[in-house]
Amino acid sequence: MCGGGCRLNEVGWFGVLEWARSNSVRVEEAVVTETERIVRTFHESWDLRDPERGVSVIADDCRFEDVARDELQIGPDGYRRDYERWRSAFPDGELKVINVVVEGDWAVVEFVNRGTQTGPLESSLGTFPPSGRSMEVRYCSVMRVRDGMVVEGRDYYDSASIAAQLGLIGS
Repeated sequence: MCGGGCRLNEVGWFGVLEWARSNSVRVEEAVVTETERIVRTFHESWDLRDPERGVSVIADDCRFEDVARDELQIGPDGYRRDYERWRSAFPDGELKVINVVVEGDWAVVEFVNRGTQTGPLESSLGTFPPSGRSMEVRYCSVMRVRDGMVVEGRDYYDSASIAAQLGLIGS
């Protein structure tokens, strides 16, 4: 792994569990479903700056809707485009998973997205030049997993809050 000097966002939650077990650290028994593992892999790929990690759990015909932008992202290519759009606008961007709730093949993932807009931001309102301002917003993803792959999902968040924090609209 990283020799004991790594941060959580470098290895992800499951990397920490693996390290703890391999170093005889007592880890309380937790039941992590396949669905939770998949949705965490999807979201942690953003914070790890590893889009291919996220792509590895997206079905070719996955339909993922960004509700705020009224945009449908299809399959791995849709994911890559969305990742690059956000990473270009927020190169220092972070994503921190707060909570995951699983019921069968469905999962709800609550997370925080934060970063400083130092690149152009493509949005449903148009493309905005870098503002140099920071934003932090809470998101909720509703996702369905089948056969180890994300097959559909929706992201919900307050796009007006992002725009206001970046000075793009009045608050």
